[in-house]
Amino acid sequence: MELPQVKQRSSIVLRRLLNQTGLARKKVFAVGFNKTGTSSLHALFESLGRPSYHGNRWRSCDDLALLRAYDCFSDGIPKDLAKLDRLFPGSKFILQVRDLDGWIYSRLAHVERSKKAHTYKGGAHWDATEEAVKAWVRERNAHHLSVLSYFSERPSDLLVVNFIRDEAAATKICGFLGKTGSYRRPEKNMNTRKSRPAEHTAMIGRSIAALGIPERELEYDIYCPSIAGPDARAGFPPDTDVQALFG
Repeated sequence: MELPQVKQRSSIVLRRLLNQTGLARKKVFAVGFNKTGTSSLHALFESLGRPSYHGNRWRSCDDLALLRAYDCFSDGIPKDLAKLDRLFPGSKFILQVRDLDGWIYSRLAHVERSKKAHTYKGGAHWDATEEAVKAWVRERNAHHLSVLSYFSERPSDLLVVNFIRDEAAATKICGFLGKTGSYRRPEKNMNTRKSRPAEHTAMIGRSIAALGIPERELEYDIYCPSIAGPDARAGFPPDTDVQALFG
């Protein structure tokens, strides 16, 4: 299900006017990492007639004009989640996740493509190296657990969803946003069946071994328990296949 195109465009125009007047205060923030279906999330938001911003300028949480201009935001890890929560009370937050191995492969492929296209603007932690992979895994663990902890007392404000694995993801997101019915999952820039270079497989294997992560945790889409530490919020499951995130 989606809005007809004319109605969709009209709805986006109306929502933008409401944003300009400051009347539209409740936002939708997708606060997961890139390479987790963010382009598809953006397409889903717009199909609902919601002005959506897909890019990194909102991550600082300081550009109030940008934050007020749109309803929905994706493709960025916010610097200050609590600040967004204070600025836009009543907003909804989506933590979109992906199986660890597929996420790493997708990031490595992105880095390699950008290098071949001479558009690479990376650094020590955005490169096709073991050090970068290890940094990504640590950052993913820390961020996901931090978001879960922040919303542990307000589970109705957070949806954790694997947009790539879960065929019902679009319907779940729309239900979370107060929409009824079934919705098709847009598949923008999604190709999970690509062949995986042997050198990337070997690099990931060495990286997780160095971190002390067992291979089975490559399938988990939320976090790796083995590196979460002894106080690892036992109530949070490591994968969305577990029904109750807050128990």
